[in-house]
Amino acid sequence: MKTVIATSAIALTAMSALGGDVHPGIIFGSGNANGSFTLGTGGGVELGLRAKTRYNSSGIPENTFNWDGGSTYSFDPANGNPPADRAMWNFEWSINSDVDDTTGNDLNDFVYELALFRVNADGTDLADAFVFDPINTLYGDHSIGDNLTTAATDSIAGDASEYASLISSNNVAQNSWNYGFFNGSGTGVLEGINPSAGGTYIIRLTALDGTDIVASSEITVNVVPVPTAAFAGLGLLGVLGGARVIRRR
Repeated sequence: MKTVIATSAIALTAMSALGGDVHPGIIFGSGNANGSFTLGTGGGVELGLRAKTRYNSSGIPENTFNWDGGSTYSFDPANGNPPADRAMWNFEWSINSDVDDTTGNDLNDFVYELALFRVNADGTDLADAFVFDPINTLYGDHSIGDNLTTAATDSIAGDASEYASLISSNNVAQNSWNYGFFNGSGTGVLEGINPSAGGTYIIRLTALDGTDIVASSEITVNVVPVPTAAFAGLGLLGVLGGARVIRRR
């Protein structure tokens, strides 16, 4: 059963901005280093976001994050060799709904919003956001576990039934996605984007208890040439978009 967090406590902690490692570590894939995450914590929840090189000049992933120590990650497409429909960088997310092992909250005890934005290269147009809940969906191929899980012991659901069971009995989920995954989705949002084009990409992950924000993390990914126009204050999106299956890594 979900532990109820006082609204006043949420207000004090939900937007805390931290950087570094996620807990219990990286549990997806192999060869993925921890660190360089932009973290948001509150109410026993830890949310982590980061970007990293997915396709270097040889077309293979590497643990290069180009992180400024705050919440910004920068990449030069000239240094990558991705497939035609992919960006050279991935964004990686981590959700831990009971990071201190004290609340007993499982992944499905909260609602989540993952919001993906793109700003055009000239900095003048903020593209529509694609907003959805990456956890409370019929199926996701996330790496799932608890505070003792490692990359060698994570669970990945084989079907919708197993997925529902995993998110109701575990507190950690992670995945690594490319903006190219959201091209050709038929949603009309982020449709037809060139994921390697210069510009700025903004990614926000939020956990909510009802209408209260429990924790939130946001990163900016600059793909050179970096836009010069200023932008800020996007605000929390209050409506969830349709959830769907995303292709893994």
